[in-house]
Amino acid sequence: MRGRILHLPERPWAALAVLIALTLIGIANWAVDATPPAPAPADAPADEFSADRAWATVEAMAVEPHPMGTPEHDRVRDLLVGELAALGFATEVQTELARDSGEGEALVRFGVVDNIVATLPGTDPTGTVLLTSHYDSVPSGPGAADAASGVAAIIESARALSLEGPHRNDVVVLITDGEEMGLFGAEAYARTHPAADAPTVVFNLEARGVSGPSLMFETSTENAALIDVFADAAPHPYGDSSAIEAYRQLPNDTDFTRFQEAGYIGLNNAFIGGAAWYHTPHDDTDHLDPASLQHHGANTLGTARALAAMDLADLETGHDQTFFGFLGLFVHYDDTWNLPVALLGFAAVIAAAALARARRVLSLPRLTLAILTFTAPVALAAAAAVGLWPLLQALRPGYGDQYGLLFNRTFYFLALLVFAVAALTAWYAAVCRRLGEAAAALAPLAWLAVLGTATAVAVPGLSFVFALPALAAAGLLVAMLLHDRSRPVRLIGYGCFAIALVPAAVQLAWTSSLMEAFGLELAAVPAVLIVLFAAPALPLLTMLRLRLRLVPAAAAAAALALVGAGLAVDRFDADHPRQAYLSYVLDADTGTAAWVSTDRDRSDWTARYVTEDDLDESELPEAYRDAADPGTGSGTAVPIDLPAPTAVFTARTADAATLQVASPRGADTMWLAVYGTVDRAEAVLADGTAAEVPVAAPAEPGDPALIWFYNVPAEGFTLTLHGDVAEATVFDQTHGIDGLDGYTDRPEGLMRSRDRLSDTVTVAAAAV
Repeated sequence: MRGRILHLPERPWAALAVLIALTLIGIANWAVDATPPAPAPADAPADEFSADRAWATVEAMAVEPHPMGTPEHDRVRDLLVGELAALGFATEVQTELARDSGEGEALVRFGVVDNIVATLPGTDPTGTVLLTSHYDSVPSGPGAADAASGVAAIIESARALSLEGPHRNDVVVLITDGEEMGLFGAEAYARTHPAADAPTVVFNLEARGVSGPSLMFETSTENAALIDVFADAAPHPYGDSSAIEAYRQLPNDTDFTRFQEAGYIGLNNAFIGGAAWYHTPHDDTDHLDPASLQHHGANTLGTARALAAMDLADLETGHDQTFFGFLGLFVHYDDTWNLPVALLGFAAVIAAAALARARRVLSLPRLTLAILTFTAPVALAAAAAVGLWPLLQALRPGYGDQYGLLFNRTFYFLALLVFAVAALTAWYAAVCRRLGEAAAALAPLAWLAVLGTATAVAVPGLSFVFALPALAAAGLLVAMLLHDRSRPVRLIGYGCFAIALVPAAVQLAWTSSLMEAFGLELAAVPAVLIVLFAAPALPLLTMLRLRLRLVPAAAAAAALALVGAGLAVDRFDADHPRQAYLSYVLDADTGTAAWVSTDRDRSDWTARYVTEDDLDESELPEAYRDAADPGTGSGTAVPIDLPAPTAVFTARTADAATLQVASPRGADTMWLAVYGTVDRAEAVLADGTAAEVPVAAPAEPGDPALIWFYNVPAEGFTLTLHGDVAEATVFDQTHGIDGLDGYTDRPEGLMRSRDRLSDTVTVAAAAV
């Protein structure tokens, strides 16, 4: 029982034509999805969104970095308040003491934020439409994309909405503060504006790159009606419900996280192309793509216009939708369809297996063994992806400081694609030889069908990723049923099989975008999916008259060549500089100073300052060494006469300790490393404003709890630590190391690290 499942003719050119057609369809789908609409000119109709008009706001904001607590931040805040007030919105600045529980493991944050809240009251409101983005940037870059593009898109949309007169619902423009340091602005607004009976619908804009389409990648639960509105009202709807699951695997949050926690409903949008520039000094107007701004804004305006006019209570549906792009269309349907579609593919696999068994070309043991051995190419592709990143870092050590995000990943993606095909073809040749073509053809379809069915039950929004490619089994079944008929009828069957391969081809091309999202550090995910999506086309190989044993070797050689091409193309140079971390730390108690760097591969420039591979020889405070990232290097620096931060115990018991904390040199950021057992931290400002947050246990017993405070008031703050406090060290921090004794600018080909602690001056002192 090892016969052929399809008696496909040995027509190499026909098979090649089908494979080329499928490839072109996949590439076309990727190209359509990856191409945002062209920017509208400044003289576009007043009721339309114009990227050219919005560009002026981006340019005004992205002059230089403007993290919270800096003078440049205040300039940007005042600029935006003026723009919104000029549009006729009732505009105010919400100043709040916000808090963030951090990332667990004894890390918490506080910050004073200035949210910009601009309201256009509705005539008969059924709720609030909240258009939101954040105006603070990271310390390392001017934030043209992240998130001046979102702010500009909202302000240009607000201009168009204001021209139409009052809308039915309240329209609120919320430009949050402190997103980069801890989602502070969103926390403060959501806490002070709790979800009420009338819905608050959020449309949030973000960026994790500088180009690409505006992807609607996250929604609130029970999103069915929201997706309908977005599909009908956004002029260029683009989204993917599986991206929600992918996003949850990344160490990223946005303001939308806090809005969801508060009970708001809504949609989250971002573009992710050119992620190598994300959070770097080159997140500027030279690198931001105006087309991405156009896509952001056009979808914002269209969706906001529809939401502002409708009864927002109609958005309560009680169920979700699945949605994705397919050949330029925004496909969306209720999640209730996921299980029937998945079961259709599952049933087709079973029917095809039964028919093959009846024709005596397959046995159940052979199919079972083929299904089990299909884990081999999956594991090989995953292992290659996991191994590629350390291999590339060994060949080009500077990659180690790129966070897995490269300027040009194309050839590396192609290398993984070709290697996955090599592993898959090798498996197919071995299984065909030992278990038969029928078992080899049906095994991967069985995997897709099982995954599609399982995710339809557990993660419905992800199900289509597997269930639609699994429908190739239905095409295969039709071809099997018709293969004994006349030649024209038999060709119809073959055509059905070829058409049924289209979803797999589209999903295969989609893995390129997934690589952009995950970076090479997590490339195993797209590598595994490449194997799954390429496998349904395996029966076409019988038409090629190829020696299948030669294909894996040729493909593996091609993969190595592609890695070499990637190294040749993706080079660091003046236009694509590598990141270099350097900061200055001073122990005010001992007068000891050091340069520090977290770079895994130090440039010649960095090595002039950092000569040791750890902090053991630095003589910096133990609290700094305990809190620093593993692998932080150090080097001797000239001490500078800077006022020390102060943390004075004003009260101390067995259960709590209160400190008065301040920065005489006016630093905008302070943090304390506290030894002992801290259960809860409470910050109080001079005017009595207070906030508290629980403190989790440290990852390692004996490590300090870290309490951060951003936008420190000039008079400082009071901090009460509940628990058994043994001792504490206080640090204050400012941005910029230009002008320090011994410092010279980075040479061409280097740029400041995206790490927010790079290029800072930190002064430490023991609490007294």
